[in-house]
Formats: sequence, C-alpha cells, structure tokens
Amino acid sequence: MKMLEVKQEVYKLTKTGTTQELRKGHPELTEGRDLRYKAHWVTILEQVRALKQTLDISLTELEESEKMLKGSLLTVGAIAGLTKDEIEIDWKRIQLEAQIADIYIEEL
Repeated sequence: MKMLEVKQEVYKLTKTGTTQELRKGHPELTEGRDLRYKAHWVTILEQVRALKQTLDISLTELEESEKMLKGSLLTVGAIAGLTKDEIEIDWKRIQLEAQIADIYIEEL
C-alpha cells in the first residue's frame, strides 16, 4: 500500500480530510508521530482498525449500557445518601467528562 492510500484510509476511518483535522480531532493517534513517514501512518491505520473492531457495538446495545450505568448510579447514590438532584448532577458530570475525553456516543 502506498503512503497516499494509507493516508486516505486513515482519513476515511477517522472521518477527517486533512492531516490538520486528524491532529485536532484525534491527538491520541498522532501525538509523538512524524506524519512525513509512511511507517507512522501505517501504525495509525493499525490502531484505528483495532479500535473499530473493538468498538463494533450497536446503538441499541450502547443505549442499554447507558441505562444500566444510570441505574447503577441511582442505586449507589441512594445507598450513599445522595439526593436525586445530587445524583442527577453526578450523571451530567459523567456525561460531560465523557465528551471531554473524546468519546462520541453518536459515532459509535
């Protein structure tokens, strides 16, 4: 595979169009890599493919997992003596941290 083909495959899988977009949108893939070299692109491609395989779950499964997580939070919060408002604040914090940590539920 030529370097251009590798780059195009990485862009396709990461839904980016340029190296700058890739660096901004997926710093965990590009950090410490010199993208002038094919070997670095191949490594990124391998990582992306591995992630895609492990994250191959349906939206329904994801929604069920979210409901279970929130249910668990409600149970643990009640045991800890938290009010429903405090539990809801914790739930919103968890969702916000997930967004900040570059986890996009919509893309899964």
